[in-house]
Amino acid sequence: MNETTDQGEEPAEAPQLDPKPQAKPEPTWAVVATVREPTELVLAFVAHHLELGARKIFIYLDDPDDPVRPMLKQTGRVKAIRCNDAYWNRVNGERGRPENQNARQAINATQAYRQAKVDYLLHLDADEFLHMARPFGEEVARLEEEDVWLRIPAVERCWLAGDRSEHIFSGVFRHPIKQAPRIARRIYGDKVAPFLANGLAGSSHGKPLVRTGHKVQVQVHAAKLPGKNNGWAPHKKATGLHVLHFDGLTPLHWAAKTLRYAEQGDEAIGNLLHDERALQVRHVRDNITNMPDLLRFFRMITGLTPDQARALTEHGRLSAMKIDPEAAMRRAFPDFDADFSFRAFDLKLGAENAKRLMQKIAANKAA
Repeated sequence: MNETTDQGEEPAEAPQLDPKPQAKPEPTWAVVATVREPTELVLAFVAHHLELGARKIFIYLDDPDDPVRPMLKQTGRVKAIRCNDAYWNRVNGERGRPENQNARQAINATQAYRQAKVDYLLHLDADEFLHMARPFGEEVARLEEEDVWLRIPAVERCWLAGDRSEHIFSGVFRHPIKQAPRIARRIYGDKVAPFLANGLAGSSHGKPLVRTGHKVQVQVHAAKLPGKNNGWAPHKKATGLHVLHFDGLTPLHWAAKTLRYAEQGDEAIGNLLHDERALQVRHVRDNITNMPDLLRFFRMITGLTPDQARALTEHGRLSAMKIDPEAAMRRAFPDFDADFSFRAFDLKLGAENAKRLMQKIAANKAA
C-alpha cells in the first residue's frame, strides 16, 4: 500500500537554498591627458587605452585649434576639450593660462577628476601607455580603505646596441633603480649616471591612478591633499601595472623637446624638471652646438651597451613589454592613414620645432 499524507498535515516545504552571491562589478576607470602632439600619436594613445578597457578618455588640447579634435569626436567615449582663453578664464579665473605646463596639466587633470563618472582616473602624458600584466580589478583591490590612489611605476623605452629599428614604438624598457644608486652608477658609469634619475633619463616617479570621490588635486605624478605643500594622499604602489614611457618618440622628437626647454631660463628649467633632466637640458644648451653631437648625446643616455643590458637583466631591471598602439589605432580609426616610422613622425613635429632643429643644423654647418 502506498503511503499517504494525513489530510490535516501540511506537506513539508523544500529547504531554502542561500541565494547565489552577486558578483562584484568590475571597477571602472578613465584616462586624462593634456596633449600637443602629432595626430598619429594622440589617436594611438586614445585607441590603446580604449582597447585596454578605459570607459572614458579626457583629452585636453593645449593647442585649441589642434586638428585631431574632429577625429576624437567620432568616438563617444572620448571627450576633447579645447584649452582656449575662454576655457582658462573659466577654470583659472583672471590668472588665465598658466605658463608652466605642469600647472596646466594638473588643473586639467583635476577638472577631469571632478566630472569623471568612473571609479578611478589615470593621469598620463601622450607619450605614456599603460601596460597590464595583471587584471585591473586585482590591482586596485590591493588598496586599503584609507588609500586614495595607486602609484603606477614608470619604465622607460631604450635601445639595445645594434638596434636600428625606426618605429616610434620599438625598443625595450628599463626599470628605475631606486634603492641602490651605487648600482646605477656602476652600470652606467660616471659619464652617463649623473644624467639619469634612478637610472632613467626621464622621470622615475610613475603616474597616479586616483580613486574618485575625494577632495584631492590630481598632479602630474601624484594625488595631493589640498593645502599641503608635499602632502601626497595615502597610496600604494602597483606591481602588475606599468606606465611605458616613450621619452622622445624619435631622436629628433627628443631633441626638439630638449631645445624647447633650453630656451627657458634656469629658474623655469629647475621648476619644470627633475635635477637630472635639468642637467641634460643645461648640458645641451651650454656644451652642444650641432645636431650630430646632440643626437649622440641622446643615444648615450638612452642606448644600452651589451654590458649595461646584461647588468640590468641580472638585476631584473630590463623588460621586453609588448604593446601595439598602431594596430589599436587602425582598428579604432580605420579611415586615418598613418605612418609610424621615425621619418614620417619627424615631419609632423611642426614649424616651431623644425625651426629649433634647423638652428642646430645651421650651427653645425657654420662650425
